[in-house]
Amino acid sequence: MKAALFLATAFAALAAPAFAETYDVVISGGRVMDPASGRDEIANVGIIGNRIAEISAAPLKGKRKIDARGLVVAPGFVDLHAHGQHDKGQQFQVLDGVTTAIDAEGGAMPVQAFVGAMKGRALINFGATASHQCARMEVIAGAPCKGHGAANGETVADRKAYTASATPEQQKAIVAALDREVAAGALGYGLGIEYTPGAGRSEIYDIFKAAAGTRAPVFVHVRSRPLDPAPGVPIAVAQEVIANAAVTGAPLQIVHLHSTGLKDTPILIDMVKHAQARGLDITSEAYPYTAGSTSIGSEFFRDGWQERSGISYGDLQWPATGERLTKETFERYRREQPGAAVVVHMIPEDVVDQIIAEPAISIASDGMPWRTSGEHPRGAGTYARVLGRYVRERGTLDLMAALRKMTIMPAQRLEGISPQMAKKGRVSVGADADLTLFDPATVADLATFEKPMQASRGIRYVLVNGTPVVDGGKLAAKVFPGEAILGTGKGR
Repeated sequence: MKAALFLATAFAALAAPAFAETYDVVISGGRVMDPASGRDEIANVGIIGNRIAEISAAPLKGKRKIDARGLVVAPGFVDLHAHGQHDKGQQFQVLDGVTTAIDAEGGAMPVQAFVGAMKGRALINFGATASHQCARMEVIAGAPCKGHGAANGETVADRKAYTASATPEQQKAIVAALDREVAAGALGYGLGIEYTPGAGRSEIYDIFKAAAGTRAPVFVHVRSRPLDPAPGVPIAVAQEVIANAAVTGAPLQIVHLHSTGLKDTPILIDMVKHAQARGLDITSEAYPYTAGSTSIGSEFFRDGWQERSGISYGDLQWPATGERLTKETFERYRREQPGAAVVVHMIPEDVVDQIIAEPAISIASDGMPWRTSGEHPRGAGTYARVLGRYVRERGTLDLMAALRKMTIMPAQRLEGISPQMAKKGRVSVGADADLTLFDPATVADLATFEKPMQASRGIRYVLVNGTPVVDGGKLAAKVFPGEAILGTGKGR
């Protein structure tokens, strides 16, 4: 009798080990969705410190309990194209469900200066690539950058840094500067070739060769579309970087594929998918808006901009006032406020719909720094817009497919350079407790082109490294759990 009682007690203990543990945080009764594994079930999540320690159908005990009934418990969203990494930008990002934001296109230099400036004051995880624009400033103009934001107008340098051709010796120095930053923890090579029209094709090829050697990804905003009347010519600018990746073996992500291709975007999607089918490490991303944004003084607006993009002054919107521009106001703002952002309405809506529905293309915001009353709604509403507009309202995507594009796909893009990312973008035992809890029935973006600084609705809780930073739909006070995401150059 005693033996039988002992065995029964032992088996009970083995069957329910979770009851013996008290967790720091328990998320109870939510719909746990993990695109990496396909998990989709009502469950309880136990968190110890910064890690997920248990996922169980059985009740869990915790020091803090979050009632997630009616909510989706998803991996925190990973944004690989976020320029606005500062206090205000992170507040809007986390209220949109983002837990990791990387400036992979613009980048930073020196990356350690950027990391040092963000340390201890980050709501969410952060990181950057090595900035090609900054490398050109350093080598050609002799005007070193001061960390992040230098490529976004916060550092003034001679325009020749962008427009001058590099000598063979300068090309070597540019590559060396980028390699130095990758060795210091940058997450790859960030190229905005449209903004550096002086960068020749051999210079870009040399950077791809360097990336192949370090196995660090290249994130590219391709060069300007050529002034050529032949149909389909814009795909040539994507073909340049695809060819470089194919020849060298460098990992490549082409940023905002739809604003590159415009009406030719279906061809570019097809090219990316065929490259992947042939085993090439090539990916892309997009944001769910029909307009882009850039500095009005940038090289995007050099002579020929109207013909290249098929737009004119009336397609430009000034965020500070909401006005559409004329030739007169465009020239005045470009002269007086060259670093200010302007919204560029140029992407057909059917193109946006197609690329957001495409399983091979991830989601990224391309959010700009908030300097005025607002630059572009994508910095505040990208992820809730996908969930509300494209999942719930239109049925363009099922929920799991949408979450895959926001979480595991961008996390995996960085895993080769940063082992930290192997614990992001997942809801699984041992993963970092970066979690976004949202109401699928109400989640929506509220930011508009007229009023872009409007936080999303329906994002109820966000945890970063186990710490709630959005609590009941509101920002938690005085918590900064965000950590630097660094590349393998730091020995990680």
